[in-house]
Amino acid sequence: MAAESAQVAGRVYRRTAFLTVAPALAHFWSPHLEVQFTDAPEGGCHVQGQFGPHQAIWTTFVIIQLIFGVLALGAGIFAFSKWSLGQDAVPWLGLFAAMMFGGGFSYGAAYVGQGMGSDQMYELRAFVDAVLRDDAIAAPADAQG
Repeated sequence: MAAESAQVAGRVYRRTAFLTVAPALAHFWSPHLEVQFTDAPEGGCHVQGQFGPHQAIWTTFVIIQLIFGVLALGAGIFAFSKWSLGQDAVPWLGLFAAMMFGGGFSYGAAYVGQGMGSDQMYELRAFVDAVLRDDAIAAPADAQG
């Protein structure tokens, strides 16, 4: 990660590493990789990683889903109330359908973002694999001797 041409940036702590794409290559959909190092019962080290979006993207996604969910629930309650009173419930059913569509659309957008970041996910994984194998390509050029 110390090389100027490195495609991976991040922070490494004693038992955790937070890796992401180098700032020059990063987009708002760029993935992050959190790697945990734990002692294996048979000796050595157990490595476990989890990919995820940037925290701001994840928080925004959850808030958008919450908004669509609450509005859909409210529209559904109003539609049922109007229908049970024998009144016209079509506008509320339309709002309910729009909120369900919006929630589904934002959920689908998350899959599009995952697809856009899949190449960078592969690069992060390849970097971790190279470091764990101690490949020379993972080391900075001046440290290769």
